[in-house]
Amino acid sequence: MNNMEIWVVDDDRDYCELIVEMLQDEFKVTPFYGAADFRIALQSSQPDLLLMDINLPDTDGITLCKELQETNQEVAVLFVSGMNTLEERLKAYEVNAVDFIAKPFELKELLAKVHSVAHYVMKQRELIQAESVSRNMAFQSMTESSQYGCVLQFFRQCFLCHDHQTLADAFFDLMQQLNLNTCLEIRGDSVEYFAPRHAAISPIESNILELLDKHGRLYDFGCRTICNDKHVSFLIKNMPINDEVLYGRLRDIIAVVVEGLEARVMDIGRQQTLKQVFVDIEALIGDINAATLEHDERFSAALINMTTEIRGSFHVLDMTIEQEDYFTALIERNLKEVKSASQAFTRLQSALGKVMDVLGASVP
Repeated sequence: MNNMEIWVVDDDRDYCELIVEMLQDEFKVTPFYGAADFRIALQSSQPDLLLMDINLPDTDGITLCKELQETNQEVAVLFVSGMNTLEERLKAYEVNAVDFIAKPFELKELLAKVHSVAHYVMKQRELIQAESVSRNMAFQSMTESSQYGCVLQFFRQCFLCHDHQTLADAFFDLMQQLNLNTCLEIRGDSVEYFAPRHAAISPIESNILELLDKHGRLYDFGCRTICNDKHVSFLIKNMPINDEVLYGRLRDIIAVVVEGLEARVMDIGRQQTLKQVFVDIEALIGDINAATLEHDERFSAALINMTTEIRGSFHVLDMTIEQEDYFTALIERNLKEVKSASQAFTRLQSALGKVMDVLGASVP
């Protein structure tokens, strides 16, 4: 308790000197012999405990205590009074005095009262400090919960993004909620740069992103941080370096965010590749279908022409009825085979159509 400061306000100088001598080994004690000096001292400092006489020549202790309340100065007050009445004690209680001691008193009694009030002050401060820590922790937890909720919402939004621009828009929405000013680089078949609200990034920013995209996952320089992955880099221009707690939490968040961006960029690349494969397969199947139809038509036309010519040549060949019937049966049998082959071509066309439907359903 040696650091605790006690002010004694009493017009009795001998009494003040006695109190100072009694308490100075344990406390820092300053005497005041009237309200005027006390008020002047309050303008520059404030005691931890106030040992005050209720009756002073230039005012009274109750009035001084009210002035402390009006200026929101929290000081523990121990009143000393020669009038040990219920009315005096109630007045002291109304102005938030911590304790009351009546004159005359034993020095041991006063010392015990001072120790009791001093311990009370220390406990109050510990409680206030603990409350402040708890409040800060609660606020920090709510802030962290809100930030992680924003990150989860960003990941949900990522699944709806099928191109780099919509993905960049979702990323900048998250950065705005985290109060971070950023720009983004995505490296695919070509390098693309993005800024909030579809603005252009400055040439020096694109140059910095290009130069630092191989400097590890997180790279700090000044109040800026660049975050890298294989296909994605983003530059944070206002990283709170001086706030150790917030800085550490944001580093954890952006390390997760860049992984999510990287995964989605790669997935978008796979989707775009699959779409191109689908287009190529569609064109190939279309060519096969057209060639099949053309072959079927030509083959059928050739057989019909051949059949017509054979039938028309029977009278020239001077064949018997049995020979004509034989060739006719032979032609009809082969025409049936041609019809069966044509049906196979039709089934092939149907199968190719189903392949196209399956591919179309699998590509967003």
